[in-house]
Amino acid sequence: MRYSFAIFLFLYLGLSQKAKASQQIYFIDSLGVVIDSCAYTETEFSETTFENVRPNPILQLVKKQRKKNKKVMAAILAFPFPFGIVGLHRIYLGTAPHVPIVYIGTFGGVLGILPFIDFCVIMLDKDFDRYLNNNKIFMWVK
Repeated sequence: MRYSFAIFLFLYLGLSQKAKASQQIYFIDSLGVVIDSCAYTETEFSETTFENVRPNPILQLVKKQRKKNKKVMAAILAFPFPFGIVGLHRIYLGTAPHVPIVYIGTFGGVLGILPFIDFCVIMLDKDFDRYLNNNKIFMWVK
């Protein structure tokens, strides 16, 4: 009975050290997908752990599919009638607030010509990233 506290303390400390050794760290990307995980202890964890993360091919496919879906949705919203005239596709792509006002003020760039050009450019151009957060009125001009 008098050694029970010592045994309890010994077991508690031993188990807590094992718990520290078996802690997991999860590497999560911006989409919330777990890229990788590893066990670590407090002494061996450092910033160099992040250098050993390998790219996940499934994650790359998911990002590619989301990019394609965003491109299709932007193209649908860029079609002149009914959404393109008010510049809804530009709002979706993250432009400055003055650009949709110009679209509304000019009825979509002379009755829908500007959104139609945007629609064609979005559908045909391979480099879609340059249209994201683009603050130019003519987004296809470099």
